[in-house]
Amino acid sequence: MKENKISDYLELKITQKMIDDYAEASKDFNPIHIDEEFASKSIFKTRIAHGMLTLSVIMECLYDLYSEKMLQNTLFEARLKNPVYSEEKIKIYIEEKSKEKINIVCKKHNGDEAVSASLLFK
Repeated sequence: MKENKISDYLELKITQKMIDDYAEASKDFNPIHIDEEFASKSIFKTRIAHGMLTLSVIMECLYDLYSEKMLQNTLFEARLKNPVYSEEKIKIYIEEKSKEKINIVCKKHNGDEAVSASLLFK
Protein backbone atom coordinates (compact mmCIF):
# COMPACT_ATOMS: atom_id res chain seq x y z
CA MET A 1 0.00 0.00 0.00
CA LYS A 2 1.28 3.44 -0.86
CA GLU A 3 0.86 6.05 1.83
CA ASN A 4 -1.98 8.55 1.32
CA LYS A 5 -3.14 6.99 -1.92
CA ILE A 6 -6.64 8.26 -2.69
CA SER A 7 -8.85 6.51 -5.20
CA ASP A 8 -12.42 6.93 -6.30
CA TYR A 9 -13.19 3.28 -5.99
CA LEU A 10 -16.84 3.03 -6.94
CA GLU A 11 -19.65 5.12 -8.34
CA LEU A 12 -23.20 3.83 -8.43
CA LYS A 13 -26.83 4.78 -8.18
CA ILE A 14 -28.78 3.64 -5.13
CA THR A 15 -31.98 2.49 -6.81
CA GLN A 16 -35.38 2.04 -5.25
CA LYS A 17 -35.09 -1.66 -6.08
CA MET A 18 -31.92 -1.84 -3.97
CA ILE A 19 -33.76 -0.10 -1.13
CA ASP A 20 -36.79 -2.40 -1.44
CA ASP A 21 -34.55 -5.49 -1.55
CA TYR A 22 -32.68 -4.28 1.54
CA ALA A 23 -35.98 -3.64 3.33
CA GLU A 24 -37.04 -7.20 2.57
CA ALA A 25 -33.73 -8.71 3.68
CA SER A 26 -33.52 -6.65 6.88
CA LYS A 27 -37.27 -6.60 7.58
CA ASP A 28 -36.96 -2.82 8.01
CA PHE A 29 -40.11 -1.58 6.32
CA ASN A 30 -39.99 1.96 7.69
CA PRO A 31 -42.15 3.92 5.22
CA ILE A 32 -39.47 6.62 4.87
CA HIS A 33 -37.63 4.05 2.75
CA ILE A 34 -40.44 2.43 0.75
CA ASP A 35 -43.54 4.65 0.68
CA GLU A 36 -43.20 7.68 -1.61
CA GLU A 37 -46.41 9.30 -0.37
CA PHE A 38 -45.33 9.00 3.26
CA ALA A 39 -41.78 10.13 2.48
CA SER A 40 -43.01 13.16 0.51
CA LYS A 41 -44.48 14.53 3.76
CA SER A 42 -41.23 14.05 5.69
CA ILE A 43 -38.36 16.50 6.10
CA PHE A 44 -36.58 14.61 3.29
CA LYS A 45 -39.45 15.08 0.77
CA THR A 46 -38.73 11.69 -0.83
CA ARG A 47 -37.65 8.14 0.02
CA ILE A 48 -34.20 7.62 1.49
CA ALA A 49 -31.91 4.60 1.58
CA HIS A 50 -31.34 2.71 4.80
CA GLY A 51 -28.10 3.89 6.38
CA MET A 52 -27.00 0.29 6.68
CA LEU A 53 -27.57 -0.21 2.95
CA THR A 54 -25.04 2.52 2.20
CA LEU A 55 -22.65 1.03 4.77
CA SER A 56 -23.03 -2.41 3.23
CA VAL A 57 -21.97 -1.01 -0.17
CA ILE A 58 -18.89 0.49 1.50
CA MET A 59 -18.09 -2.79 3.25
CA GLU A 60 -18.38 -4.67 -0.04
CA CYS A 61 -15.83 -2.28 -1.60
CA LEU A 62 -13.47 -2.74 1.34
CA TYR A 63 -13.79 -6.48 1.16
CA ASP A 64 -13.07 -6.42 -2.58
CA LEU A 65 -9.85 -4.51 -1.93
CA TYR A 66 -8.70 -5.96 1.38
CA SER A 67 -10.32 -9.39 1.67
CA GLU A 68 -7.36 -11.10 3.34
CA LYS A 69 -6.87 -8.30 5.86
CA MET A 70 -10.62 -8.01 6.50
CA LEU A 71 -10.56 -11.51 7.96
CA GLN A 72 -8.10 -10.37 10.62
CA ASN A 73 -8.80 -8.24 13.65
CA THR A 74 -10.18 -4.94 12.32
CA LEU A 75 -12.03 -1.92 13.67
CA PHE A 76 -14.57 -0.18 11.44
CA GLU A 77 -16.07 3.15 12.51
CA ALA A 78 -18.57 5.17 10.49
CA ARG A 79 -20.68 8.31 10.73
CA LEU A 80 -23.84 8.74 8.70
CA LYS A 81 -23.79 12.43 7.79
CA ASN A 82 -26.50 12.96 5.17
CA PRO A 83 -29.25 10.76 3.76
CA VAL A 84 -28.88 9.10 0.40
CA TYR A 85 -32.05 9.52 -1.61
CA SER A 86 -33.68 6.89 -3.76
CA GLU A 87 -32.18 6.97 -7.29
CA GLU A 88 -29.25 9.14 -6.13
CA LYS A 89 -25.70 8.55 -7.35
CA ILE A 90 -22.96 8.10 -4.80
CA LYS A 91 -19.19 7.85 -5.13
CA ILE A 92 -16.94 6.05 -2.68
CA TYR A 93 -13.43 7.36 -2.10
CA ILE A 94 -10.79 5.32 -0.30
CA GLU A 95 -7.63 6.86 1.16
CA GLU A 96 -4.84 4.61 2.34
CA LYS A 97 -3.34 6.62 5.21
CA SER A 98 -0.91 3.86 6.21
CA LYS A 99 -0.62 0.08 6.23
CA GLU A 100 -2.92 0.07 9.24
CA LYS A 101 -5.49 2.78 8.46
CA ILE A 102 -7.94 3.35 5.61
CA ASN A 103 -10.23 6.38 5.42
CA ILE A 104 -13.45 6.11 3.45
CA VAL A 105 -15.76 8.88 2.26
CA CYS A 106 -19.05 8.34 0.48
CA LYS A 107 -20.16 11.46 -1.40
CA LYS A 108 -23.50 12.21 -2.94
CA HIS A 109 -23.82 13.51 -6.51
CA ASN A 110 -23.92 17.11 -5.19
CA GLY A 111 -20.63 16.68 -3.28
CA ASP A 112 -22.15 16.39 0.19
CA GLU A 113 -20.72 13.63 2.36
CA ALA A 114 -23.18 10.86 3.11
CA VAL A 115 -20.76 8.74 5.16
CA SER A 116 -17.28 9.16 6.59
CA ALA A 117 -15.58 6.07 7.94
CA SER A 118 -12.27 4.51 8.86
CA LEU A 119 -10.93 1.00 8.94
CA LEU A 120 -8.07 0.00 11.22
CA PHE A 121 -6.15 -3.22 10.78
CA LYS A 122 -4.83 -4.44 14.12
